Amino acid sequence: MKKLLILAVAALAALNLTGCVVFHNHTSINADGSGTAEMTMSITPAVQEAMIEMKALDNSQSQEMDFPLLEDMDRDALDKAAKGHGVKVKKFDKALIDGRETLNIVLEFDDLEGFSYVMGRVMGGGEDGGGMGIFDAGDGNLVLKQAEYDFPPEPEDEAKGEEAAPADDMQNMDPAKMQKQMEVMGKLMAAMSELDVVFKITVPGDIISSNAPVTEGRTSTWSVNASNMMTMDQNMDPEIVFSGKGLKIKPITE
Repeated sequence: MKKLLILAVAALAALNLTGCVVFHNHTSINADGSGTAEMTMSITPAVQEAMIEMKALDNSQSQEMDFPLLEDMDRDALDKAAKGHGVKVKKFDKALIDGRETLNIVLEFDDLEGFSYVMGRVMGGGEDGGGMGIFDAGDGNLVLKQAEYDFPPEPEDEAKGEEAAPADDMQNMDPAKMQKQMEVMGKLMAAMSELDVVFKITVPGDIISSNAPVTEGRTSTWSVNASNMMTMDQNMDPEIVFSGKGLKIKPITE
């Protein structure tokens, strides 16, 4: 989740309904560890254009902001990522609504490991093995927190690694390219004033504690916007301790 939030703040493909850059994600976990994730993403044409320009610069800044583009996301690629990982794509609707690219996705998953893999592939950076998992917290409780998985790299990832050329840094960049990067960053930063990113996680047991800014019932909510984007880092990794009573979740062994 931390990677997704960072990408969103960096003007990734985290998008939504009211701002220039919007991404809403509600992940609900069932008593057996399976669950459903509903995502809505949208972006204005101006920001989409700026993101394309940033990726085309091919320098250290653009590589760090390894965001996906809505125009690059398709149902076949998502189905391919989901296959063999216990994830089903129940909905994939892409449309132009009020002049902005909008994407609605619903995923059903057998466990958080498979879901983490698919989210990594969809949002970029799936080869790093990061994601969410459920661990034993003791006293009959469970804890949902950051997990590291040993995901095998995709063939295209290996090819990219072999062919990747050194990225330009700011000191070695020619003046024209540097000026172009500053212009694109200006466009993206202007869009951040309307950033609208919301992540919700609903767990199947009563919450004992959560590091989310807002908790209601069994749902923890993280929101990122222009007013708090610089102070969200300490809360980016979800950590929710909840009761395991009556649940059939097999926790990860640390």
